[in-house]
Amino acid sequence: MPTILILEDEPFIAIDIETVLERCGQRSFMRLSTGSDAVSWLKENSPSAFIVDPRLSDGVCTAVARHLVNCDIPFIVYSGESESVSQLKPAFAEGHLLMKPASPEQLVEAV
Repeated sequence: MPTILILEDEPFIAIDIETVLERCGQRSFMRLSTGSDAVSWLKENSPSAFIVDPRLSDGVCTAVARHLVNCDIPFIVYSGESESVSQLKPAFAEGHLLMKPASPEQLVEAV
């Protein structure tokens, strides 16, 4: 089964994302909370999809977004800030923007 990487530094939001996707049959997740952890994980792994909060406890994870774009990995920018991050960091514009909080239906449709 394809792996979905969830990059989110708020544990309850990450758990909520997993719960919603599990109800739809998804069982393979990797949850990380920092951009540096994601960069390390991506050196050895390739998820089928990626859900990313661009602003994490260790800063804006631009290197992660660039990697996803360069490797053609589809990703969802799951953010509470409309388009300001994609305007600030162009790599995020390549992802699908999903505003927090999203309904379970919106999340499933985006994935």
